[in-house]
Formats: sequence, structure tokens, C-alpha cells
Amino acid sequence: MILLLRYLANLFDTPQSRGKFGEMITASIFNDAYFGKEEHYIVNDLYFKTEDGKTHQIDHVVIYKTGIFCIETKYIDGLILGHPDVENWKVYIGRTPYDLHNPLWQNKGHVNVLTAFLNNKYKINSVVVFAKGNKPKDCGEQVVNVHELKDYIKNFPCEEPLLSKEMQEIYTLLTTVKDNNEVSKQEHINNVNNNK
Repeated sequence: MILLLRYLANLFDTPQSRGKFGEMITASIFNDAYFGKEEHYIVNDLYFKTEDGKTHQIDHVVIYKTGIFCIETKYIDGLILGHPDVENWKVYIGRTPYDLHNPLWQNKGHVNVLTAFLNNKYKINSVVVFAKGNKPKDCGEQVVNVHELKDYIKNFPCEEPLLSKEMQEIYTLLTTVKDNNEVSKQEHINNVNNNK
């Protein structure tokens, strides 16, 4: 499945299609055939609007007994150099580098929004996934290649596993937000462009 999605992403080579196929690759990790049939939930492409008028698009929220995971997916070509404490990472395609805003910092904002939405009741775990398998070296434990994601979540250290009822309640809350669709994709794009 992952190879097929990567092939399609390269076939329809636009920034939007690469991003969407990258998210599809990450989401495919959580199908029962690969992840297993243990209880788990995933909500993809979730939009929030905060009181200050800013919008946030969260690629994936995964709910599993080891915790709640806020996942930012990146599908980027080239060599990536980055460090958790540096604002901009470098992406090299050939000899010309370009800047990539630190995805850990980007996802921190998403984690804060999700934490507030769940009334600070749960710890939200931040994960950045590189769907092409080219994560930077020395970029921190919270950054994984897509093939590492399943084990990362299944083996995540937690003191108190989530109960089935809690997982179902969290999933219901998040799907309600998604179903209500208070923020459109276009509104989020406009909001991001206006805040650059």
C-alpha cells in the first residue's frame, strides 16, 4: 500500500498532492491488517479555530491504549538537516537548499490546541512522521520514519493506559468536531497565508 501511494504521489507531483498522499501513507499504517485489531482510533484532517481567530489543521490524531498522538506528516524529497532546537531546517534537493519550518514547533501548536480542546485532561504526544523515510539524523525521538510509526505508538511508554471507554469518548469528541466542520480547508489556507 505504501509503495502504491508513493508511486501515485510522484505521478501527481504537486505540493498539494504530495502532502495529501503523504497523509494517506501515514493513515494506512492504522488499518487493521497492518496495525492489528487491538482497539485504536484515528481521526484524519482535523480543523480547529482558536479564540484568537487562528486556524489549525491537524493531519492525524491517533488514540491507542498507550496515549493520544498528534501526528504531523511530511512528504518531502531530498536530504533534510534539522535539530529540535532550530527554527528552520534545511532541505537539499541537489545543491540548492530551502528552509522548512521546524515541524516539531509546528506540531507543538497543534498539541496545545488539542490539549485545550480536551480540557487539559490528557497528555497529548507529539509525533512528526516522514512518509518518504528520510527523517533527519539527530532530530529527536518524536520524529520517525513512516515504517517506524507502528512500533513507536505500540511501545510508547505510558504509566496509565487509556481505558476503552476513554478512547471511545475522545474519538467521539474529535469526530464531532470533524463532522461539524466549523473551519473549511479554504478558510484555513487563507488564515495561514494572512499570518505569514
